[in-house]
Amino acid sequence: MLSNFFQIFLLISPVFILIILGNILRRVGVPDVSFWDVNDKLVYWVLIPALLFHHISQISLSSSMFYSYSVVILSGLFIISIVAILMGRLLGYSPESWSSLLQGAVRHNAFIALAIAGSLFGDEGLAIGAMFMLIYVPSINIVVISIMVTNLKQPGQAESSKGIANIFIELIKNPFILSMIAGLLVSLIDSDKLIIINETSGLLGSAALPLMLLTIGAKIKVRDLALKITPIIISNSLKLIAFPVIAYFVATFMGLSQLETIVAVIFASVPTAASSHALAKQFGGDELLMTSIVTTQVALSFITIPLILAFIT
Repeated sequence: MLSNFFQIFLLISPVFILIILGNILRRVGVPDVSFWDVNDKLVYWVLIPALLFHHISQISLSSSMFYSYSVVILSGLFIISIVAILMGRLLGYSPESWSSLLQGAVRHNAFIALAIAGSLFGDEGLAIGAMFMLIYVPSINIVVISIMVTNLKQPGQAESSKGIANIFIELIKNPFILSMIAGLLVSLIDSDKLIIINETSGLLGSAALPLMLLTIGAKIKVRDLALKITPIIISNSLKLIAFPVIAYFVATFMGLSQLETIVAVIFASVPTAASSHALAKQFGGDELLMTSIVTTQVALSFITIPLILAFIT
């Protein structure tokens, strides 16, 4: 198992090297610090949507596939959400704290998942990862944001009501969701008739993951850590250990292939989304705790992801 761990670690190490490189580049100011904000918008609005569109548009989606993938990802989301909320409340944490614990426990950095799946399995891994993302993105936003809006204090009741309505508006405007819907529609058409669109989206998508990984690294600021050790341990344990274990057993029970099961576990085992901090700030969560959870999860995932993959393979 130890040799398997090192083999997998070496295979996915370029993903983590790019994250570290991004952090180093931001620290030395090469390129200029303002680059990372501009780059983030380019990746969010153009490159990642192109990547998702490209791979989903070439999938022959069946109802059984969609059902199986949904059960795997949503069962983990449901179980871990319940456990995180119950533990936070039983331990007497404020809604600001347990909502950040919840985000850390259930949200996934899908970009790291796609990069690892692509690194291990190429385009086939990316296609399966894109399908999990298609199910996960709208589901997690509806669940987590609804919980935060309901439980956290908002500046005013009018703004709170507006925030609830904005959940659905933002989902409709989300470029990832729009690109995935477009990809599903195009998948119903003979791809030979759309070869220019496929080639263009493929070229754009090929630039997405390296730039996204560099940006993830650039946004990690270790000096902003404000350690609250118990909620961090709970959130990290649920996200980096419990969630992938649930995903593995549910995927096996649903009869997914070995490749599909491994990609599901990769998707479940990656650290929480970097955007969790922005949501905590927007809806009144514990920003400092959220920053600590994001940073520690990225660091720990360097070890936990190859360790979990070594066990299941």
